[in-house]
Amino acid sequence: MSEQIFPCRRVELNEVCKNPRDLALDWIANRSAEHWALISGTALASDIHGWVAHAVLMRNHERGNMRSNSLDGEFIRLISGTHHVATSFKRAGLVEGDKTAYIVDLSNKESESVFEKNANNMGFKILKDRPNLEIFDHLRLGITGEKTENAAIGHIHIADLR
Repeated sequence: MSEQIFPCRRVELNEVCKNPRDLALDWIANRSAEHWALISGTALASDIHGWVAHAVLMRNHERGNMRSNSLDGEFIRLISGTHHVATSFKRAGLVEGDKTAYIVDLSNKESESVFEKNANNMGFKILKDRPNLEIFDHLRLGITGEKTENAAIGHIHIADLR
């Protein structure tokens, strides 16, 4: 899991997010397929963090245990560490004032050219940044403890405690 980079690219938005709902609807209308997610540019602590969330997403999907109606919504919920879908969008979705995001290929099958196509369709600029603790905003995700990869991974598993 840790040897392969997580299928995401950090992007700079074409302008500061003013209306998160409109941006999300625009993304849904313009993305190349339903397995593409748009999440906060501060939501991932590491590639491993992304892979763990992806593994739990696939498990929930296979078992029919998703709380969200979509793969991207469920991924955002898991990263957020909550069972409340609405809360998850405030934590790991885009909010007013955001300048960056991650575009994520939840199929893990797409080429770099498809990342570029999705970014270009939205007017986003792909950045070289990879998920890391320096840009990770643990407080926004609701993690009150230390800012660590382990805390971020543990937070994913809290989302499914019933």
